[in-house]
Amino acid sequence: MNGWILIGTAAAASYLMRSVPLLIFRHLALAPDSPVVRFLHHAASAVMGSVIYLGLFGDSSFQAPWTLLQAPGALLKLSVVLLAGGLALWRRSVFMPLLAGTALYAAALLLMGN
Repeated sequence: MNGWILIGTAAAASYLMRSVPLLIFRHLALAPDSPVVRFLHHAASAVMGSVIYLGLFGDSSFQAPWTLLQAPGALLKLSVVLLAGGLALWRRSVFMPLLAGTALYAAALLLMGN
């Protein structure tokens, strides 16, 4: 799977998941803690997580996921993905995990001398 196809698919899915409920439930009031609203909040984080994962590991991890941990720096990359996922769930933000994950990964690479 090409990286740009994945990003385009994620963008289209995110747009559809955000616009279709607005069109369907335009006349209904949804409670802020309803399952539909919670799902839509987590969907944005999942899309951002998939973009971060693809940026770190590339599309080769989709063809051979069992070789994921054998790559150099794989544990660092997985820790960045887990940190970004934890921040996304905790803060319910999309861009904070992206910025924090990028900063952590760049700092780790700088310290390791890569």
